[in-house]
Order: sequence, then structure tokens, then C-alpha cells
Amino acid sequence: MISVVVPALNEADHIRDCLLSLEDQSLDRARYEIIVVDGGSEDETASLAGEFADKVVLQKSLGIGGARRDGALAASGEMLAFTDADTVVSHGWLEAAAKNLSRRDACTGPVVYLNPDMQAEMLRRWREMYRLLYHSNFYYIIGSNMAVRTDAYWSIGGHSEISLLDDYDLSLRLFKHGRRGAYDRDQVVYTSSRRTGKLLTYTATVAYGHYHYLITKDHEKLLHYPKPEEMSLSSLHSSGRRISSSLGSVHASLSRIKRIF
Repeated sequence: MISVVVPALNEADHIRDCLLSLEDQSLDRARYEIIVVDGGSEDETASLAGEFADKVVLQKSLGIGGARRDGALAASGEMLAFTDADTVVSHGWLEAAAKNLSRRDACTGPVVYLNPDMQAEMLRRWREMYRLLYHSNFYYIIGSNMAVRTDAYWSIGGHSEISLLDDYDLSLRLFKHGRRGAYDRDQVVYTSSRRTGKLLTYTATVAYGHYHYLITKDHEKLLHYPKPEEMSLSSLHSSGRRISSSLGSVHASLSRIKRIF
């Protein structure tokens, strides 16, 4: 059994397509369950989820990581798969994940942007650089395309109650505990390009996250942070010094990771 966890908050415009793609899997439907974790949506997200999901869980823990964790707590499968409500998974996604998890503790695959533009392509190429770390068994498992064996997941404590970098945090702890990962081109998902329009602010937010995750270790900042879609160039200008400091910290953090390897 594979338990698929989908966190959602006010995703009525996207969640139906996500769940339809999960229904249309090459894997027998009896071999997996779909769990939607609703973060208190004010639109029709929960009712739409109820049409397809085996379980709709009201989020109790904090952040996106907390939502994924709540889903894992409600799961009955030996394997856990996670994706996002604005993501459509490929027909063979779960079959590929199940195959990979029969040999490894965690796995991921390509994240392709729907309606890609120049910014989305730049972000995709940036994320492709993570693959350079696979030779050291460090797999940055993006939140929209991650699967992990349930025993391995709970052995490291599951997702942390954070939003920003919740997937990086889980990936790093899997690596530190010697869990084996895999990257499979057949385990592909297609995700929304809606957040790539503001690539500069997205980059600043990621830098902000790494700064507080690795330097200040203030995880409260990873729960309440400036959202890329809500930021403007004027707000970037007013916080320029902090962002510049954060970017420098990311560079230092990458150097630390290299030393770990």
C-alpha cells in the first residue's frame, strides 16, 4: 500500500486536476490511498477533495511540513508519496515510486513546469544542478515529487513543522541518517508555473530561508516569511541588505555541504 499525501489550502482551482491524475494511475487503485490535508480552506477545496480522496484530514500541525506530517500520521501505507495540490502527476508516477522504494529509502524525479516561460526554465535548470550531489547520495527531494518508505520517514522524525524549505530539511536529515535515495526520470510530475513569474523575489525568499535554516536556526522565520507572489521590487529594495546577507549565507552554506560530502 502507498499513501499519497496532498496538502492543500484554498486550491479549488487546481486540486481537481491533481486528484484526477492520481486516480488515473497505472498502479491498481487498490494498492494506494489518497489523503488530502486541508489547511482550513475558505473555498471549495475540502468538498472537491472529498469527491476523490479516501481521507480528507483537517490540518493540526504548523506549516506545509506540518500538513505533510498530518497526512503521514493518517496514512496506512508502507510507503508515503507526497505531491502538491497544484501539481499533476504522470500516469506511471506511483508505479515508478513503488519500484524505486522496493530498493531505496526515498526517491524523486523530474518536476516539469506547466506552461513554462523563461523564468520557469531558469528555475528548472537551477534545480537540475542538485543532481550533481546525487553521487554523494544527497537527494534534494522537491516537495511536489517525493516518496519515502514509511519506516525511514518516521525513523528521522518525519516532516518538521515549517513551510519554507520543508523538503530540503527532510532531504538533509535522510542524508545525515544514511538513508539511500534514487532519482528516476519515469517518476515525473507537472507543476504550476504560477510562482515563477517573480523569479527575483523567489530567489530572495529561498536565500532568506537558507539563512535562517542554516545560520540563525530560527525556524519561526521558516513559518512566517515573505511570499514571492506577495513581494514587490519596492519591498525588495527596502530589505536589500538582509537579502544580500542571506545570499552570502547561502554561498557559505553550500560550502559547508561540500565539506560534509
